[in-house]
Amino acid sequence: MLSSGIGKYIAPTALGAGYAISKMLSLRVMDTELAIAQDFTYQFLAGILLGFALRPVTNQIYWKRTTSILFFSSFLLILGPVGQILRRLIWGIPFDNTFWLLLIPEIIAVVFVSILATILLPSPQQVITPGMLWRRVQKEINMPALLKLSGCGLLYAMLFLILQSTFDESFASPFWTGRLQELLDLPPISTQEKVLLLWGQGILNTLILLPLFLFFFREKVELIVVFGSLSFVVAVFSPAFANFQRIEPLLLVDQVFIGFCLHFLFVTGTVFCFGRNKK
Repeated sequence: MLSSGIGKYIAPTALGAGYAISKMLSLRVMDTELAIAQDFTYQFLAGILLGFALRPVTNQIYWKRTTSILFFSSFLLILGPVGQILRRLIWGIPFDNTFWLLLIPEIIAVVFVSILATILLPSPQQVITPGMLWRRVQKEINMPALLKLSGCGLLYAMLFLILQSTFDESFASPFWTGRLQELLDLPPISTQEKVLLLWGQGILNTLILLPLFLFFFREKVELIVVFGSLSFVVAVFSPAFANFQRIEPLLLVDQVFIGFCLHFLFVTGTVFCFGRNKK
């Protein structure tokens, strides 16, 4: 069994290999020169990080295989490629051909990892069907839950703006208020559009975490550690490894630290809103 003993380490490593191979092969099909420029080792390490982050929630929740593939594909896509698109909009970074050439193989790789995780890290029982998951989510969404959802989205937006303005050294102003103004004034979208995008991203991130809260019953501290690690690795740490050669080292350290604080503080808020204690 790959869910116990030495298998606990073999399965995430195999996921890392699957992630790196699928990404490099699909990138090679699209652009050979860009594929050659990528370092396979960093892609492999990024995949291993994903494997270890996914392991607690793939084999400890009783997913049916179709449910697991659908959910984790959506989870990885929303926190990964979709999050990258939203962040580029907020920072005003243009969408050039290189971005799309790297993004499409990333989408292929995360879908492949979702399928591979279901095979390598199966749950001991297969109970939760897609229909059952949908009914539980529908039952959970009421007026108090919508208010919590909106509040978590607002929390994400506030944390993003505060942390970026405080710790990002790429801004010219020495003061927090000046840095915040620089961030909000970045073209091409307006301040209101930036806040709405961040709010929407926070709501989307909360929604994709919600199914985990419905079926993963643990003490709140454990939920923060597991979901915070998962969110941080998928959205920040794994992409940082995958793009290690393309990002300036000091900027990379800043963004990893900011991402760590952002996702753990955000997950802490969602846990206190939606987390269930162990039963």
